[in-house]
Amino acid sequence: MTTLIPQAQQVQPLEGAPWRAPERLYARLRLRQADPRLARYLQRRYPSLTLEEQIDADHWSVILSAQPIAATDADVPLPETLTDRPQGYHLTVETDRVRIAAADAPGLYYGLQTLLELTESEPAGVPLQAVTDWPDTALRVMNYDLRQTHSTPERLTAYLTEFARVKINGLLIEYEDKFPFRGYPELVHPRYALTEQDLEALLKAAYEQYIEIIPLQQSFGHLEYALRHDAYKPLRETERSIGELCPSQDASFALVAGLLGEMIDRHPQAQYIHLGCDEVYSLCECPVCIERYDGIRERAFIDFLNKLIAFAAERGKTPIFWHDMLDKCPPEELARLDRRGVAMIWIYNGRNIVSDVSRLADKFRALGIEVMGAPAVRSFDWAEHQNYPVLDNRTDNLIQWAEVSEQLALDCIVGTNWTGPFSLGVPYGVFETTWYPMLLHAELAWNRQADTDSYMTRFMGQFHGIGESALKAALGNYRIEDYYDSIWKVLELVERHREEAELIANMHDYEVATDRSRAIHKYLYRWELFPGDPAEWRSLLNNYQRNRRDRERARPRMQALLEQYQTPEMATHFVLSRFYLHDYLERTIYREIGLHLEEE
Repeated sequence: MTTLIPQAQQVQPLEGAPWRAPERLYARLRLRQADPRLARYLQRRYPSLTLEEQIDADHWSVILSAQPIAATDADVPLPETLTDRPQGYHLTVETDRVRIAAADAPGLYYGLQTLLELTESEPAGVPLQAVTDWPDTALRVMNYDLRQTHSTPERLTAYLTEFARVKINGLLIEYEDKFPFRGYPELVHPRYALTEQDLEALLKAAYEQYIEIIPLQQSFGHLEYALRHDAYKPLRETERSIGELCPSQDASFALVAGLLGEMIDRHPQAQYIHLGCDEVYSLCECPVCIERYDGIRERAFIDFLNKLIAFAAERGKTPIFWHDMLDKCPPEELARLDRRGVAMIWIYNGRNIVSDVSRLADKFRALGIEVMGAPAVRSFDWAEHQNYPVLDNRTDNLIQWAEVSEQLALDCIVGTNWTGPFSLGVPYGVFETTWYPMLLHAELAWNRQADTDSYMTRFMGQFHGIGESALKAALGNYRIEDYYDSIWKVLELVERHREEAELIANMHDYEVATDRSRAIHKYLYRWELFPGDPAEWRSLLNNYQRNRRDRERARPRMQALLEQYQTPEMATHFVLSRFYLHDYLERTIYREIGLHLEEE
C-alpha cells in the first residue's frame, strides 16, 4: 500500500527497476516565469545538485537524473487533464530519472513534495509509477491559536515545512497578545509574545513554501486580553462582559481599527484578514445599545461588523468573519450585511453537518456573500481538560465536512485547532498531539474522496515509520478513531516523530493515574458513608497510593517532554493546569483524613 498523505488522485504503477536517488544529481528546471523559490528548494533538498534553470517555458517542469541532461532530451509534457487545474502536477518515476510537470509553480512544488514522501517511505527504491494529482480545494488551511500555551517561535516556523509536505497552502493565525504590536505595547505579552524577528522568520518561511498567512484579529468578542486592562475596561458592553466591546462607543471602533490596521500593515502579502467576531455573548445589553438598535442583537452586530468590513476592504484586504452570530439572523436584518465580507462557517459537532452547512451557505450565497468552511481538528468537545483531541468527534467532523465541501464546491477549508475555550480558560492540550487529525484534514482538503479506512495505517507508516504488517501484528483490528488509544501500545515500533508519540503516551499515563483507573478523588465519598471501616480504609489507601505514585512518575516526564516544544515557563503553566487540583487535594482533604504513602 502506498502511504501517501494526502492520497493522490490518480496513481498508475509502471514496470521496471525502482528509482534510487543518487548521491550526485542533475536537474533541469523550466519555468514559465521567474520564481526563485523552486531553485532554492531543490538546492536545500539536494545539496550536491547540479541545476540548470530555464525561463519562458509554456509550463512548469523539472527533470531529476543521475546523468547530465542533454539539451536534446525531451521536455516534460503537461497532461491535458491538468491544464485547467491550478496546483496540479504529473509525476513520472522512471528507473533513471524523475519527471514532473505542472501548470503553475505551486503545482511543481507539490510534485516535489510527493517525490520526497515517496523517497522517504521507500528507502530501498521508489517503485516506478505515474502520479496525476490536483487539489479538490483551492485554499487548504491549518491554524495556529496562540491564546493559550503554544510551541516556541522556532517550532512554529519549522512546522510550516511539515504543512507543505502535505500540500497545505494556508495558515490562519490568531496571535492575540503574542503579536508584537508597535502601537499597543501594553497588549503585548511580556514573556510569551513573538519578537519582530520571530514574525519576520515566520512570514518568510511561509512565503518560501507557498503558504498564505491569514492573520486573525478579534474585533468584537474574545477580547479579554485587551479589555482586562483598566484603560480599556470602559469599552466593555457591560462590566461583566470581560471579552465583548460595546459597539455604540466610538472608542471601541478606534481600538479595533488600530489593531486591525497594524495587523494588515504587518502582513503585506496577505490577501485576507480574519475579523473574528464569533461568540459575542454580551450584545445589545447596555442602555445605549438597547436604545440605538431597538434591542435587536443582530442589528447591533451587523452595524459594527459592516464598519469592520469596510475598514479592511478599503485597505485592500478581503475580510472574513465567523458566521455564528448570524446563524438565526432574520432576513431583513441580514440584508444589511456588507457583501464584501466572507462568511466562514464553523460547525464542529453533530451528525448533520451536510444539511446544516448547506442551509447556511445557501443563505449567505443568496445575498452574494462568499462562504468558506471550518471543521475542527481540536475543539471544546465538552472536555476542557482533554490532553489530545476527542477523536471520535474530530474524525467524523472532518469526514462530513469533506462531503459538504464537495457538494457546495467550497474553495477554502480551515482545520481549526483551538488551544482553549478562551484566553482565561484551561488549555485543551498541546499542538504536538494534534498531528493525526491535522493530516487527516490536509488529506480530505486535497482529496475529498480519499480512503479514510486506510488513513490510520498510512499515517502510522508515513508519520511514525511503522509498517502495515507490524502495526496489524501489534494491534489486530483498528479503526480511524483509534490512534490515541493505540500509539502508546506500539511505542517500541515508532521510528519517526518518537517525541510526539512519547508525549501522547505520557498524557495517557497521566490520565490513568488521575481519572481513568480508580481515581481516588472519586472514591472519597465512601469514607463519608463508612467512617472507620477497615476494609473501606484499606481500599482507599490502596487506590490513593497507586494514583499518587503514578502521578509522581508522570509529572516530571510531562514537564521534560513539553520543554522540547515550549519554553520551560509555558510548559510549567500546562503542567500546573493538569496537577493543580490534585496538589490542592493533597494539601487539604487527603492530609485531613490521613492518606499517606507509607505501608501500614
